[in-house]
Amino acid sequence: MAKPIDPRTEIGHVHLKVSDLDRAVAFYTTALGFEVTQRMGNSAAFLSAGGYHHHIGLNTWDSQHGSAPPAGTTGLYHFAIRYPDRASLGEALRRLREARVSLDGASDHGVSEALYLRDPDGNGIELYWDRARSEWPREADGTLRMMSERLDLNALLAAADSAIEPQRLSAPYAVMTEQNRARLRELRAKLLQLHKVLLDDARAAYEMDRGRVPSNASLLQLVINDPWFAWLHSLSELVVRIDETIDTDSPATDADAAALINEVEKLLTASENGEGFHRRYYDALQRQPAVVMAHADVRRVIKSMR
Repeated sequence: MAKPIDPRTEIGHVHLKVSDLDRAVAFYTTALGFEVTQRMGNSAAFLSAGGYHHHIGLNTWDSQHGSAPPAGTTGLYHFAIRYPDRASLGEALRRLREARVSLDGASDHGVSEALYLRDPDGNGIELYWDRARSEWPREADGTLRMMSERLDLNALLAAADSAIEPQRLSAPYAVMTEQNRARLRELRAKLLQLHKVLLDDARAAYEMDRGRVPSNASLLQLVINDPWFAWLHSLSELVVRIDETIDTDSPATDADAAALINEVEKLLTASENGEGFHRRYYDALQRQPAVVMAHADVRRVIKSMR
């Protein structure tokens, strides 16, 4: 079996052939809000979000005054732009309406919520945000269960209205400041304490149901392999990611720090009616004062980083 690709690999940008460069640039800057980072006369332009060199390339090298490919031909179905959260996708919908751009569709896929549209050259575009992995619907055997259900656009706009404007970073692609690294180290320590009290609570429940765990080594094997403790993996994985981010040799940026904080906040959202981590976390908060105190400690660190 071939070696899997490095899990850190991402699709970096999309480069599109367009008929009219000015028209395409106007659409991606006005309707979607990207910024031009470089333009090569009337032949090409590069656009990005947040100061990256480019997320979208546009060119007329082989397509000036051309037409979209006819139906029934092969090629790109659509490309997707991922937004950091539901509120920002709601803001994107508002921008589209103000620019009078119509949608081809809007769907709740369980793992994500998505808007579908086309640019002036007929290229398909998906705008979406991902739910936390712990919220993704799954079949009984653990495989993903994606769907296509109607998306409530009014609720999506309401999410944008209710959102608090996040603190904007002046240079999101600059190397992370030492101050942010120190704060992430503090957040990591508080998350480890939270993980410990959650593990203690889960162990107590396990021993009441299954019998005494004879040693810490046995507990470690249970945490790794037993479904009883599987819900805690989301938290431990986040701690590992923070470890990688704060490493002195890491090229992580302040934007990476902000993204991690957002993920911590999303994960530590307790829900009585939720699934996976969110429901188990809710139960632990109701049951254990130590969990409540550890949660409060994490919240205080996050507040200091905002």
